[in-house]
Amino acid sequence: MSVLSRKRAAEAEAEAAEARGRMQQLVRLTVLARAAGPMAKTAGMAARDGARNAATWTAPRINQARAWTAPRIERSGLAIRDTIAPKVCETLTAAAQRVDVTAPRPDVTAARRRWPWVVAGTGLLVAAGAAAAVVLRRQKDGPGSGAPGEPAEAVTSPLAAQNGQVDADGSGAQEDVTRQSPAT
Repeated sequence: MSVLSRKRAAEAEAEAAEARGRMQQLVRLTVLARAAGPMAKTAGMAARDGARNAATWTAPRINQARAWTAPRIERSGLAIRDTIAPKVCETLTAAAQRVDVTAPRPDVTAARRRWPWVVAGTGLLVAAGAAAAVVLRRQKDGPGSGAPGEPAEAVTSPLAAQNGQVDADGSGAQEDVTRQSPAT
């Protein structure tokens, strides 16, 4: 016999042996499955009976636990409603008002609209004060000192002009050095 024929014969024999092994495994599995059917049925009935027994034992105890728990939960709810809930309600209401797009309350808008009027009033007071200062300064200097083209008769320092003192030489120096100005 040739080498190739022997090799093919060996391969065929190996395949046949594999097929026989698979068949034997299938037969074993079939026997086990047939035996497992009644065992599973017995186990299922035992589990069903155990569940029924557990349900009959736990039903009254669950009802007792619910009866014990219900008043405590109700008391807790009432305590929360009376103590914590108002604070939570206030916080949520304030947050909702901050987030809301609707027109703000009149007391809030009054404060927001007041500051432009305050600034405008302050500006008017400053302008009126500056105008009054200019008018008073012109009156104090005299009618002829502010006219253009006329020479000033005496040059005075700001301190001397404030005190109304002018020296003959026009230097504006004070004779009494110890005297303080009325502004200080």
